[in-house]
Amino acid sequence: MFQLKDSEPNADGWVFISCNDIYEPDEFVVLVREYQAQILGKAIEEVGNSQYRIENDPYKLVFQYDDLFGIVVIIPHNADSVKVCDMLRRLCERANNK
Repeated sequence: MFQLKDSEPNADGWVFISCNDIYEPDEFVVLVREYQAQILGKAIEEVGNSQYRIENDPYKLVFQYDDLFGIVVIIPHNADSVKVCDMLRRLCERANNK
């Protein structure tokens, strides 16, 4: 079960997402693919160590997974963080209902 840990991103634009097993990378893949389907994204590209972005993402979000933080979505500073957090909540709900 996916859920945003906080109602808004931290000062660095990070939104932490909890799930049943944050140390299981398969949960991360499910969430990223759900977002890719939602925005009709073309491909997932690696932009850093365990960081991924979906082509044609209107928010230019970076999805990150590691053993320390689990699932993190990094919101660019020029994006509307309230709007993005609302969208991420809905994304988690859709992923939970599958």
